[in-house]
Amino acid sequence: MQVLAIPGTLCAPRVFDRLADRLEVAVTGVSWLTEPGQMDIPVVAERIVRRYPEPGLVLGHSTGGAIALYLAIKHPARVRGLMLVNTGAHTRGHGDIDRIVARVRDNWGPDLHAELIDRSFASPVDPVDRSELLTYAAAVPMAAVLAALRSQGELDFTPELAEIRCPVTVVHGVLDTARPVEHAKQLADGIPDAHLRLVRTGHTPVYEAPDALAAEVRALISRCAPGQSPAGPRHSGAG
Repeated sequence: MQVLAIPGTLCAPRVFDRLADRLEVAVTGVSWLTEPGQMDIPVVAERIVRRYPEPGLVLGHSTGGAIALYLAIKHPARVRGLMLVNTGAHTRGHGDIDRIVARVRDNWGPDLHAELIDRSFASPVDPVDRSELLTYAAAVPMAAVLAALRSQGELDFTPELAEIRCPVTVVHGVLDTARPVEHAKQLADGIPDAHLRLVRTGHTPVYEAPDALAAEVRALISRCAPGQSPAGPRHSGAG
């Protein structure tokens, strides 16, 4: 089963490379912020499903989680399994998102890129990887970031979570300084077949804990197999 991996705002698809190296299935990272067109979350999601129509597992990180939720709700045949990483059904209580929007508007540039990237990890990123992440951020249009963040702030998928019927795994790095763990718990409690896994990372477990994430992807793929029924604990603690 292929894995379609959708990163967060200003986050390069290469953030999934460590995870992809540990999996036996193909992982396709989506550079959605560098593509032409509107950046409202529903518009982005529709563009992605047209480009990648083959059913498979969808992994959404941060803002990519909002895109993944939209796909699971509006295009259930496309999403055989769903992994949501450090994201939420809404942005209420999402740290300083309003301040980020203002800072993107008023202070766009290398210093802000570095600040936003560095705060997404609980420990320093490999220098080569950090350089690549900064290079990618420099190629992203400011207008695209503003549009995506504003659109995400207007969305609330809470009433529709119960409509998601595919197996779901919610992963959350408990050291995240922006997204509270309560957002992950709300997702897991609102989706019928959802398991919650807490890990001791910052905002980006796909990079910080690739072995744990790879294990969760394999388990989710197993749950997506025909004839499988929900099994195992719905919640597990940080490891």
